[in-house]
Amino acid sequence: MRPLTNLLLSIPLLAFATLAQGGEGQQHLESFLSGLDTMRAEFVQTLVEADGSIVEESQGELLVKRPGRFRLEYLKPYRQTYVADGERFWMYDHDLEQVSVREQGDTLGDTPAMLLSGTRPIDEGFEIKELGYHEGFTWLELRPKGGDATFESIRLALEPNLLRAMEMVDGLGQITRLYFNTVERNPGIRPAAFDFQPPEGVDVVGEGY
Repeated sequence: MRPLTNLLLSIPLLAFATLAQGGEGQQHLESFLSGLDTMRAEFVQTLVEADGSIVEESQGELLVKRPGRFRLEYLKPYRQTYVADGERFWMYDHDLEQVSVREQGDTLGDTPAMLLSGTRPIDEGFEIKELGYHEGFTWLELRPKGGDATFESIRLALEPNLLRAMEMVDGLGQITRLYFNTVERNPGIRPAAFDFQPPEGVDVVGEGY
């Protein structure tokens, strides 16, 4: 399968369960997450080198169901599907006709992606810094407290009651940017959206399948 360049395994996607009292950025994020059960978003993701050159751009849709379920569909320029169903984490490369499956807890463990359904206060895992107002958004920076993180920091772009964008900075200065074109809070989402059955004829690789 292609290298996993999406944000799921690296960014605390829309799911900080509780937030310590803080500045405007934290207040905006807390407002957005308060009462959040489901979410649907269309996004553009860009991978940028430290020198500013764009390596890759992709588009897709994200569905979230708390606790612990999400579906990420990359639609352009290639098709990839990632599904966390609460028990297993599925990765499907449509072009290669290959599916990878792992136990969800073993795959995601304590990575920030598990904050999709997290219950821990955000300040237990991250140092929080208000970055102020820039480019029309209020920005918040999160730096992991643990020494085993695969990224240096995460920056969130916020409007009142809305998370608009995320940026992940790795140790080499490479930035993964995720911009939400549309965000729907608590839309009706079919439970079947978070189920996955490998298509007939594809190769399936993984434990316990």
